[in-house]
Amino acid sequence: MTQPIHQPLLRVTLPALILCVGVSRLLVASESPPNIVFIFVDDQGYYDLGCYGATEVKTPRIDAMADEGIRFTDYYAAAPICSPSRAGLLTGCYPRRVGNHIWVHRADSASGIHPDELTIAELFQQNGYATACIGKWHLGFQEPFLPRNQGFGHYFGLLHNLDPVEVVYFGDKGVPLMRNDMVVKRPADPSELTKLYTDEAIAFMKKNVEKPFFLYLPHTMLHNPLGVSEGFKGTSRWGEYGDAIQELDHNVGRLFDSLERLGISDNTIVIYASDNGRGPGRSPEQKIRGRKLSTYEGGIRVPAIAWGPGLGLQKGKSSAAVVRAMDWYPSLATLAGIEIPEGPVIDGRDMSPLLKGDSAFVPAPGLDKSLNAKVPLRRRWDPPGEWEPLIERWEYNDAFFYHGSQGALAAVRWKNWKLYLNPSLQLYDLSKDPGESTLVRNGDVIRKLRGMAILFQEEMRLDARAAGQVTPRRADGKTEIPAEIIDRLHSKLDVTFARYGDRTLELDIYRPRDDWRSLPALVCIHGGGWSKGQKTHFRNVTQALAAKGFVTASIDYRLSGEAPFPAHIHDCKAAVRFLRANASNFGIDPEKIGAIGHSAGGHLAALLAMSAGVQELEGKGGNAEESSAIQAAISMGGQTDFLSERNREISSQKEIWQQFLGGSQAEKPQTYRIASPLVHVDQTDPPCWIITGENDDPSTLADQFRERLQTLDIQSGLTVIKDAPHAFLTTQVWFDEAIEVADTFFTKTLKQTRNDAPARKRDN
Repeated sequence: MTQPIHQPLLRVTLPALILCVGVSRLLVASESPPNIVFIFVDDQGYYDLGCYGATEVKTPRIDAMADEGIRFTDYYAAAPICSPSRAGLLTGCYPRRVGNHIWVHRADSASGIHPDELTIAELFQQNGYATACIGKWHLGFQEPFLPRNQGFGHYFGLLHNLDPVEVVYFGDKGVPLMRNDMVVKRPADPSELTKLYTDEAIAFMKKNVEKPFFLYLPHTMLHNPLGVSEGFKGTSRWGEYGDAIQELDHNVGRLFDSLERLGISDNTIVIYASDNGRGPGRSPEQKIRGRKLSTYEGGIRVPAIAWGPGLGLQKGKSSAAVVRAMDWYPSLATLAGIEIPEGPVIDGRDMSPLLKGDSAFVPAPGLDKSLNAKVPLRRRWDPPGEWEPLIERWEYNDAFFYHGSQGALAAVRWKNWKLYLNPSLQLYDLSKDPGESTLVRNGDVIRKLRGMAILFQEEMRLDARAAGQVTPRRADGKTEIPAEIIDRLHSKLDVTFARYGDRTLELDIYRPRDDWRSLPALVCIHGGGWSKGQKTHFRNVTQALAAKGFVTASIDYRLSGEAPFPAHIHDCKAAVRFLRANASNFGIDPEKIGAIGHSAGGHLAALLAMSAGVQELEGKGGNAEESSAIQAAISMGGQTDFLSERNREISSQKEIWQQFLGGSQAEKPQTYRIASPLVHVDQTDPPCWIITGENDDPSTLADQFRERLQTLDIQSGLTVIKDAPHAFLTTQVWFDEAIEVADTFFTKTLKQTRNDAPARKRDN
């Protein structure tokens, strides 16, 4: 479990320190956790800063950062293209491990970082940090993948790129500049972005000066189309690209000046890095070849600088250690005193000893030199006999695996050696030949690196995780359950649960795939039961709630045309008894069964909840030894008071009511009484929530019913779906709201012990 970072934590006892070889000082988490600012530049090539050899531009503020920090000469982005590179940085994983390794997320993308992944922003947020993403996102544009659903408390910038192949999705209005959910300007002006992002970053730092913050600042520049403000046009000797670099440098300086003015520079770590390369070197001394999208060094080896002299990071140093974008995740966590929780398999290594000068390289995990040193040991390691004597585990963890823009493994680097895999094995010594111009013959090294590539391919085959995936909503707005949700469910269809002579009733059962714990169950009761309807009409609700972690059963029951009331409630109770009797077969907790229904099914769900032990309503549907009592119910658009004056009038006019209940209210008062959930309410009844559409009949608000429950201190409440009619479940946006409310209610009543009301309630 992650320790709170607000208190100093003694991580190693003094006697252990005295006895432990190689540990030089007491490791105590800071009482004032460090701030983190991560400046992530788009498409900046390896040599394209003064401190990396550029002569066409002047970058005094970034050069000063390098003079006061540590500059990496062999630093690799996670990929040679935007979206995979960002996924690798934020998850600490090879993009392939998290399913985000192929090309980029365009504006119509239906995928992104899976919500189950623990991003570095979520890690810091969970440990008390204010978090912000300011700049270009490019990691999925459906709701689950947006910055504020991936750990960032604040967002400002462009969710999309300004590349012409993306801008076309926005028509004449252009790409919007966003602040959280609000459009600030449309279309965004590229020439304003660098300054606007920096302004927002400074405002965020000022707002959070009294608490630790994690600021991720992914600039839109230097991606084409370039944008340069008037004050920087023509200031470099490298055209618009050089001008944009100099404007970036100026705004990096503004950030440092703000840290100084706020008095927090000594407690802040600043990282500067590019997401991928741009182009090769421009002079005989600049040997790197290859461009963005390629796995030559120019496509993926990029500038990277770490600054934090006030926190013990090296000052004025250059490091040739091979480090990767994924390494920031565990390293920054360690510097913040945050232990990465058990479970997630990530590929990043804790390089904090290197950053602090305690080591010239990234220490092997087994040396346990830092808080998150052992995180790479979570990776699979079971090499077959051919490779076991040839490759050490620490060597494998130190290797860097190059993936191309289409996600395929292209090369592997270990120490100074780089082996290309396709179309043939080609070995280079990057320490002597960074331009990859001269092949090297070394059979032992080739075999070793080839073995690493084979082990890596097998590891990814077995352990790579899926990207988040959503199905875009239908153009007509109708409800549809995405295929990716259905694929995560196990189903057992047409299970017989009751028999009446030759008549059988069946149910369809769904549950989360590969989760065979005992889960709460929900009986799902379709509408239309007074005249027409069947269990398949309620399949969307059943599947959607199963995906939330319930066993769900959509049931058939006898319709009014074949059997009058109380046959319908007999069948509902038979379904409850069947599930309880077969709980062990279906992985159900028999003490936690709920019901949900719409329209006629909403009436039956409420009646089922209120009528436990009423013998006239039990019926002979089987499993008589089991209880039909349920522990929670939701009635959607259902009737709860059959004795009301409104229902007296309707029952005298509507043939469907007379068919269902054998006559009008005046003719069958006792039948209407026993069919009315309100009549049966007593102190032993379970919680019951009401959901209805704003444009439905007022009777579906169940005012008297809810008032009676609340008088008896039984949890109840009301959700009214704005603008919705009676048939709100057929429209996706209203359906989603109802499922959200249902999930919250059933989670709190069936999965948890506390008796809180769900979010979004609207009580009268």
